[in-house]
Amino acid sequence: MKTNFHTHVQRCRHADGNAEDYIKSALQAGVSQLGFSDHGPFPEIDFGMRMPFCELKDYVDELKALTAKYQADIILWKGLEIEYLPEFNGYYEELFHKWDMDYLLMGEHFYKSSDGKTANITEAASTAQYLDYARTVAEGMRTGFFQAIAHPDIFMMAPFAWDDNCRRSADLIIDTAVATGVMLEYNANGFRRGQKRFPDGTRYQYPHEAFWEMAAEAPVKVIIGSDCHNPAQVWDDAMELALCRLRSLGITPIMQLMEP
Repeated sequence: MKTNFHTHVQRCRHADGNAEDYIKSALQAGVSQLGFSDHGPFPEIDFGMRMPFCELKDYVDELKALTAKYQADIILWKGLEIEYLPEFNGYYEELFHKWDMDYLLMGEHFYKSSDGKTANITEAASTAQYLDYARTVAEGMRTGFFQAIAHPDIFMMAPFAWDDNCRRSADLIIDTAVATGVMLEYNANGFRRGQKRFPDGTRYQYPHEAFWEMAAEAPVKVIIGSDCHNPAQVWDDAMELALCRLRSLGITPIMQLMEP
């Protein structure tokens, strides 16, 4: 069974192809369920690298029309990848009830730091800041708004070696995922980014081996996400590699985010 629930379209301004292009690619690859999760906008605030809020209605309407058009061929889902910030709890409710979203992925590119400011995880000054990231992710999981956490180990993009702060951050994320039943995503796009040099050697930014070795020791639910930004990536070699790597860790991924 091939499925993918992490799909971006041209509306985010850094992906190629419209929604129908991704559907056609999914059908060609034998994907039976495709979830769209373009980067979610926030009302009145432009955090960048995402669709503008004025396009949200068009996004929803387009996906509804395509769901009807392809209902005999593939199961489609409407979602967003969006950051969790506690001051927007009312907006997350609105995304389900007003905008008719099927699911939300938490893609925590920025988070609440201990001083109450919004910080970008890739600009962390030290691994100590990973703990604030992990606390925000854990808080978001407890709200019940998010079906899965996209690239939960994205904090390892910053230029630091794995240390005790990394382990403690991973612990909190994994333990909260187990307690809440929220899925953790093994993100194939990290493989597409290639290996890079870090203080502790050459590795992928994510998925990070130490994080997922810890996850393998816990009864956590894991799903694979393509994080595709091009129709050809809906199911490609990176997805096959992700599936192989997970199985080598003894993790059997869940292939459905929700029941049809």
